[in-house]
Amino acid sequence: LSRAANISGFKGKKESTVDLLAPAGLKFSRLVLMGAGKTADYSAEEWLNLGGTVRGMLTGKEGPTAYIVLDGASKAITPEDAVNFALGAALRGYKFKKYKSKPKKKNGAAAETNDKTLRKIVIHTADPRAATKLYASARAIANGVTLARDLVNEPANVLGPAEFAARAKELTKLDVDVNVFSPKTLQRLGMNALLAVGQGSARPSHVVVMQWKGAGARGGDPVVFVGKGVTFDTGGISIKPAAGMEDMKGDMAGAACVVGLMLELAQRKA
Repeated sequence: LSRAANISGFKGKKESTVDLLAPAGLKFSRLVLMGAGKTADYSAEEWLNLGGTVRGMLTGKEGPTAYIVLDGASKAITPEDAVNFALGAALRGYKFKKYKSKPKKKNGAAAETNDKTLRKIVIHTADPRAATKLYASARAIANGVTLARDLVNEPANVLGPAEFAARAKELTKLDVDVNVFSPKTLQRLGMNALLAVGQGSARPSHVVVMQWKGAGARGGDPVVFVGKGVTFDTGGISIKPAAGMEDMKGDMAGAACVVGLMLELAQRKA
């Protein structure tokens, strides 16, 4: 590794790498040395970004498990640093493969592919016990982001207002109070502008109200998040070209983020 670093002129600059495939004398399929620069000056976001960069280099073809050693020359890697690195790696590793089919041979049998999956990342650091304890909160963030991304990526013919409400209703398992307002309730509440937007669809509008009271009775004033969820956007459909109309998506980001945030809060408490 030292020889390869010398030949390539590796000096440890941020995101510079030495990449060895099938290194002699080791059981590993690949060995990567990545420079991190001056980690003493790193913010939490920089550790997050570094974790994402490293995860982006791992394809899974090397094996189902990757081992990462965090080492700082100028400053010891703290458990918080390791957690932010791990969170960045977890967020970068997201893939939405729910509807991807596997390639098949002509006779119908599944064809062999080189599409391997990285299933586990083991991070070696000075205080793994403290880092593992801290990562419980970071894992909740990752799970919340994953749920929000899944909701955004669902196609419009699968995730309508009722289906979105049903996904939000699943959070009751984590002691989140979830109330789904049907069109009749919305009409009674005078929410006619919302109903007017959705009345041209065969799928009626819904409103989901989620409450998480994990802070307790003395938790201070409530914090309210409002997210818009348009599962299929037909705005200006009369002047839009027909090509690609089946791929039209609404703006689910706001509503999906609120659902993901509720999952994060509830899992942090748990």
